[in-house]
Amino acid sequence: MQFKGSRHLVDSEKTEQAWSRWVVSTKGEAVRLMIYEYGMAITKAPDLEGFREACISPAFTDRSGASAESSVRDVVAQLQDIWSETFQARAVVWRMWANHVMRGLDRSTWDRDILEPPRSQIANLLKPADLPAERQLAGLSRSSDLALQVVNAAIEDNKRLKATWKAHGERLENLEQLLLTRKRTIEAILAGTRLPSLSDVIDPLPALTNIEDIEHQE
Repeated sequence: MQFKGSRHLVDSEKTEQAWSRWVVSTKGEAVRLMIYEYGMAITKAPDLEGFREACISPAFTDRSGASAESSVRDVVAQLQDIWSETFQARAVVWRMWANHVMRGLDRSTWDRDILEPPRSQIANLLKPADLPAERQLAGLSRSSDLALQVVNAAIEDNKRLKATWKAHGERLENLEQLLLTRKRTIEAILAGTRLPSLSDVIDPLPALTNIEDIEHQE
């Protein structure tokens, strides 16, 4: 802040006695109180514009003047670095929070707003982050589910293997029964056919008459 008389700015670093004399000297005159948004060092319009470009306006904007995608990603990353251990949310919710922080396009306020807890309209979309113990239990549960799936798959494979062996066993059993049936058939044929003993078989050669060979006589 700074006082301004009719034409000139009043030195704000006066001593107490100098301020007393100044108050007496301006009695009955109109005095303006000048309030500078960014401090006493910036008193001219060109200085204010340069300061805004360097410290306030977003580094990157699109054609409409809104913050560019790269700026949004940077703010999202900062929010997640600070608040990810407290909150968890989908990517779109983090972007909504970042857009809320950047809504005024005043970059000088972003760091302060990032450190502040989310407003109610954003907080309603956030969920509490999992505690370390909860994360460990969730990981253990996922590992147990995976192990159970592997065991169940192995049981199903074993059932299919047993069914295959059962089918092979049935085929072998059927083959054995077929062979036994043929054996019984042959045994029945042999049992129904009586062969003479060797003693009852007469050798025909001694009883044969030797016919004289007349075709080769001279």
